[in-house]
Amino acid sequence: MFALPSLTTIKLAGIAVLAAGSFWAGYQWHAGRVAQADLEAKDHAQDLQRHARRGMDASAGQHAQTLATLNTQLGDARVQIARLAGRDCLDPRTVGVLNDIGRGGLRAPAGDAAGAPPTASSGGGLRYSTDRDAASAIAICRAKYAEVSSQLDQILDIEDRRHPPAN
Repeated sequence: MFALPSLTTIKLAGIAVLAAGSFWAGYQWHAGRVAQADLEAKDHAQDLQRHARRGMDASAGQHAQTLATLNTQLGDARVQIARLAGRDCLDPRTVGVLNDIGRGGLRAPAGDAAGAPPTASSGGGLRYSTDRDAASAIAICRAKYAEVSSQLDQILDIEDRRHPPAN
């Protein structure tokens, strides 16, 4: 048969089992804390993303409202421009200089809305720009400037929300 273990051996085995159980419980507790911290970090990141999305949605809404206002103002300006006399105000040389701005020396097509004022035929075969042409081009430039300015402001606001200044 086999011999019964001594009392000391039983105590040592009990202490070893107790120590192993304590070690295992501690490991499980630590793993749970790490998992809980990971979940909290993910929740925080999702909250930041939701906040950023709400900010971007608000910025997009503001920009859309700005564009609608600009379009209304541009339409009103075109009504007023149509009432101008249509007299020649810029000579061909001036129109050429204006057409060359920002084009690397290339002349903008007469029908290009992004170009300088389109030219209208005048007597003698020369091409002049009328007060209507100039006013229309200025109105378009001002509207586009305001649109780009609004876009830039919204982009800067979004970036400020994404990367707030450290306190």
